[in-house]
Amino acid sequence: MIFEDIYVFNLFAMKKYFFFMKTALLIVLMSMFLLPSCDLSSGIDDSAEKERLLIHNFLSQNDTIDFELKPSGLYYYEHEAGTGLQAEPHDTVYVFYAMNALNNSMFETNYETPDTLIKPVGEGELIAGFDEALTYMKVGGTSLILVPSKLAYGENGNIYVPPYTPFVFQIDLVKLVKNTD
Repeated sequence: MIFEDIYVFNLFAMKKYFFFMKTALLIVLMSMFLLPSCDLSSGIDDSAEKERLLIHNFLSQNDTIDFELKPSGLYYYEHEAGTGLQAEPHDTVYVFYAMNALNNSMFETNYETPDTLIKPVGEGELIAGFDEALTYMKVGGTSLILVPSKLAYGENGNIYVPPYTPFVFQIDLVKLVKNTD
């Protein structure tokens, strides 16, 4: 019979349904405010400390790379020494680079392109750690650098990078134009 399949409006059933929905909504809203205050992570609640441990673990797992810790906090390793001119502030550099997260996932690179990155050194157009590393390099050189967040995107990060994110770069300095000013 057709009438068996038709839902008959039942006021009592509707009241129970709306009471249940209001209760469920209240629980969801309360959890949105209460759960974020709970730290469900590994017990480390300081982002800077998490970053420090991440860097320490990376260095431990890559102990065959002899990174030199610079006074700024930059870890620098010269993989292949260049024989050309050394980069200085306000020089224009032409570089190929790869930017990786510490888990080795590629974040950005220009190695697959014929175009080098062309930027002035020490003028704030590059992250501070990258800028600093260029001043240790000579044309023809290849370096690996581990850049802590304070020399990258900092404690705030940006739209693409979370706060307290360190990076590893490979940099090939292929050309240099000296500043004439």
